[in-house]
Amino acid sequence: MSDQLPDIDPAALDALRDLMEDDYPLLLETFLADAKLRLTQLREALVSEDLEAFRQAAHSFKGSCGNMGALALEQACLVAERAALEGDTSAASDSYSRIREHFIRLQAQLF
Repeated sequence: MSDQLPDIDPAALDALRDLMEDDYPLLLETFLADAKLRLTQLREALVSEDLEAFRQAAHSFKGSCGNMGALALEQACLVAERAALEGDTSAASDSYSRIREHFIRLQAQLF
């Protein structure tokens, strides 16, 4: 489902750029650093089979993606969160792979 959404909402990024002005590059760097942390948390939660930790990381990541206009990544995090809530380790693992793919694409588009 997330593959149907665009990676980025250009209007959201434009609004952030206007709001943040000279601090916009710092905002992007902060988002990317946080995203890398969330990816690590998701991976570690999968390895330890801690679906609650996975859900929490996906939920937090979803929020920051929403704030940045990262539509496809936000949707992938929602799918991951649901998989964890349902106790579906296989779906959680699949969603983690999708999150990574979306993040790689997004990262390339932000810079």
